[in-house]
Amino acid sequence: MHPALWLAGRAATVGGAMVGERLGRSVPRTAQDIPRSGTDLNAEWLTAVLCADTPGAEVVSFDVPEAHAGTTSRAALRVVYNQAGTDAGLPTDLFTKSSESFAQRLMLGGADVLHGETHFFMTFRPKIEMEAPRGYFGGVDPTSWRSLLIMEDIAVSKGARFAIPTTPIDRSQIEDLLGNMAKYHAACWGDPDLSILKTPNDFYRNLSTFVRMGPRTAVGMERAKAVIPDTLYGEAAAMWEGTRRALDIATTQVPHTLLHGDGHVGQVYITAEGRMGHTDWQGTMRGGWSFDYAYLVSTALEPEQRRAWDHELLEHYLTCLAAEGAPAPGYDEAWLRYRQGVFYPYSAWAFTIGRAFYQPKMQPDEISLACIKRVAAAIDELKSFDAVGL
Repeated sequence: MHPALWLAGRAATVGGAMVGERLGRSVPRTAQDIPRSGTDLNAEWLTAVLCADTPGAEVVSFDVPEAHAGTTSRAALRVVYNQAGTDAGLPTDLFTKSSESFAQRLMLGGADVLHGETHFFMTFRPKIEMEAPRGYFGGVDPTSWRSLLIMEDIAVSKGARFAIPTTPIDRSQIEDLLGNMAKYHAACWGDPDLSILKTPNDFYRNLSTFVRMGPRTAVGMERAKAVIPDTLYGEAAAMWEGTRRALDIATTQVPHTLLHGDGHVGQVYITAEGRMGHTDWQGTMRGGWSFDYAYLVSTALEPEQRRAWDHELLEHYLTCLAAEGAPAPGYDEAWLRYRQGVFYPYSAWAFTIGRAFYQPKMQPDEISLACIKRVAAAIDELKSFDAVGL
């Protein structure tokens, strides 16, 4: 089936399911049910998903003190248990993410990222000692693209402050993030459970076919013209081809591990103790370590920081990776993979600012421009076209 027809068919299916949800008003009761949002819950369902492993525990009440919507719908959740649940120390300060609106479901479902956080929190997070939230429930309905995730509210449990993509970070903070990255890369290096995740090549096919990312990155280049080096401006087609090659390299030429998939600074937090952690695991994939590394370093640092720290940061990551027990590559190979990997972060931000009218606005334009400036400078200075054979 032609991709446009497939997506139109899925849109009709999702729209019809949403009408049925509103008319039917089905009440979630078991752990197999997926509520429409973090505000459409009840004590019976919460008991089923939060108390299943604690005999006698029940949720007696709950509150949703705050809710808002963006790429996903998000809500704080406060839970009160009976004495058995309280004595067991079951989590009380929680946070939910859901695909509540039609636009959210169509974009996230079409890009095949709805399952990412469910896989991360329910399959991989329990295996990793790292700075990241804990997860307690994740579910996706494959027909309606309805999804809901319940996780630890780290703003309460860890006093976390959340960054935006352009939050300035210093040398010690980027090294802490890279050390945290090495922990989850090493813990899942070659893990057979990775087979449930999509690869960067799978991701590319979804983005190019159903989300039409390529044409939107060309629009993004025009909207970001003022911050793109003269050597790159007008090369939208070559940048997209570089993205395709980079994702293929991350899929076929580098050993697979767990990837965050969208690891810019807007997806990190700072605990009350000053530790840096990774959150927002919606884009979880399997593939080469350099995908995550290149994305974080090229978008987090101003060009002058990156120039000053580039080689030492890569050495730091490789040292941490080896210390965690993974077979770290040699420096020369790692430097090549890093140079190759910076195309996708460019395309991600060019797509964000190059959005069409029907796409949700994921970031303010000034943030997209700042990230495009950083990563475009990296592509130019690292001679990344040469690294991918263009």
